[in-house]
Amino acid sequence: RLETGILGRAVKVYDFEYDLILNPDYNTKSHTQWYLFRVGNMRKGQSYRFNLLNMVKPTSVYNDGMRPLQYSTINATANGVGWTRCGDKIAYYQNGIRKKGGTNYYTLTFVVTFEHDCDLVYFSHCYPYTYTDLQNDLRELEKDPNMSRRLRRRKLCETLAGNACDLITITSFCSDPAALRARRAVVITARVHPGESNASWVMKGMLDYLTGPSLDARILRDNFVFKIVPMLNPDGVIVGNYRCSLAGQDLNRLWDDPSRKMHPTIFFTKSMMRHLMNDRDVILYIDIHGHSRKKNVFMYGNSEGSSSKEKIFPGLLCRSSDCFCFDDCCFKIQKCKESTARVVAYRELSIANAFTLEASFCGADFGPLADYHFTIRHLEEMGYMICDAILDFCDPDQTKVLQVMRELQLLYPDDGASDDVSDSEDDGAAAARARRRKSGVGGGSGSKKAKREKATSKKKATHASEKAVEGRSATAEGQATEAASAREGGGPRARGDVPRSAGRQSTRETRWRDAEDVQALRRVVGAAQEEAERWNGVGGASSSSAAVDPGGASAGPGREREAGGVSSAQVRRARKKKRSTNGSKAVARGDAETALQDGQGGEGDPGAGGGASSSAAAAAASSTRSQSGDLRLAKVFPPLGNNNARPRRSAEARGAT
Repeated sequence: RLETGILGRAVKVYDFEYDLILNPDYNTKSHTQWYLFRVGNMRKGQSYRFNLLNMVKPTSVYNDGMRPLQYSTINATANGVGWTRCGDKIAYYQNGIRKKGGTNYYTLTFVVTFEHDCDLVYFSHCYPYTYTDLQNDLRELEKDPNMSRRLRRRKLCETLAGNACDLITITSFCSDPAALRARRAVVITARVHPGESNASWVMKGMLDYLTGPSLDARILRDNFVFKIVPMLNPDGVIVGNYRCSLAGQDLNRLWDDPSRKMHPTIFFTKSMMRHLMNDRDVILYIDIHGHSRKKNVFMYGNSEGSSSKEKIFPGLLCRSSDCFCFDDCCFKIQKCKESTARVVAYRELSIANAFTLEASFCGADFGPLADYHFTIRHLEEMGYMICDAILDFCDPDQTKVLQVMRELQLLYPDDGASDDVSDSEDDGAAAARARRRKSGVGGGSGSKKAKREKATSKKKATHASEKAVEGRSATAEGQATEAASAREGGGPRARGDVPRSAGRQSTRETRWRDAEDVQALRRVVGAAQEEAERWNGVGGASSSSAAVDPGGASAGPGREREAGGVSSAQVRRARKKKRSTNGSKAVARGDAETALQDGQGGEGDPGAGGGASSSAAAAAASSTRSQSGDLRLAKVFPPLGNNNARPRRSAEARGAT
């Protein structure tokens, strides 16, 4: 049986015309949109017409220029050509065949001329990505001997059919345990709808990027823990379902109350997220999907107030990618979407930045990719851009974030006019909205006049924000010049002083290193204070004391000053005893004090130590550093040589065109 194949019956109506009936999803009577079938015994140069009669979507991007995909076995063997777009006289329309519910089916028809006699040709709705492909790709990653330091794979659960649902963890596992515990988490899921194979290609791009040798990938691994479920519905992918599991249920409508027995992948993924939130902060959740009725790549988010914070990440992604359209994003929560992954993650799990990423089956309608189909390469690059946007989103230098916030406040004071067009709708409501937007009724964002006005406003907002950034850059440049003059006169070199010609990646590396140094110092000071409390038996006496924070931020657990019943003599005795215990390693104290001096900067320096750190903090830092080796970030960023390039694309090996 053809994996993910779904053709139920073929009827020859004329010599070179066939009517095709697709099987609905298992245990359902609908959800027929995905197709993958093969044809043989054809004649060279002859045109054949294929009519797929039982489509259910009222609209489709086939009417906007999308073409089916074909794979010729002879071309692949002889010329190395993989999946290519094909077909002429393509149409998608409502036919006269009525469903039991009273609505009509829709027909997709196209004409194909074959190049070879007796070839074996496959036709598909989108680039296929099967469960077997996923297993092969994960095995290839695990073959790399260096991958054990970056990637761990385990079975999250078994599906109804006994297939394994994989959970991938990506981070730098060889780091200091304390630093590993302090990292924030990012959760990514995909392929809850088995017919949306383009979601798997975006996911593959993310996996290749995060496990690659580039500098940005290393920064991500050193600062975050990525929990990835690349295929939430393996059973549906294997049997060729479009939307449902073997139980005949849409798993993306069951996140509010999943069954351990009937919906194991959703149940255990949600449980994993709960346990993860007990251990660390989850700053971002993305569920990757495909969309059959809209172009571009866009996001659905959650915003129940007037705040624009939930729109920052899509705004950053729009700056990074040529095919991501912010105008198509929607941040409203419809009642029918309250049980989806992003809404449950937002409301029930309290993940503020929870999104659904939608990638069109067709292509883009703006920019350099306008009126072009998305290829495998474009989808994988979308995965790269998501990772790049995560770096910008959490960058210690929040200049880009502030700039995006200003643009959003100017251009989108409300939520915009974009509609949350569900890909599961089977009525004519979406078609009516599309007609109104196209004709410009109501002044929606789809009208040409509104788009022109929005583009003009966006240019003005971008120009204003860039001028503001230039002003801040000029100030920073002046400070850097002063620092350089001080260095020429023999003054100490500040860690944040990077030549302006050092490039984007070097500057980003320095910012992350400075921020990580501050976090490491905070952990050192907290550990020293906790040990002092244990020496004196006054662990509960410091709950009401003042906070010590070398980074200038508010104190957290384990970072309180000894006070409230603790005498200064007790503190001195504890410190004296600690110094005598580590006396053989006291020579490292000078290195720690130098690091503290390097970390002290201006008020806006991400690595500023501030004046709050005392000589006790320096001694504690030297003691802890001598026990665990050099400060963790000294090992995180060794010289990389020419490894700063992004990972090589694998689309050519897949035969993408």
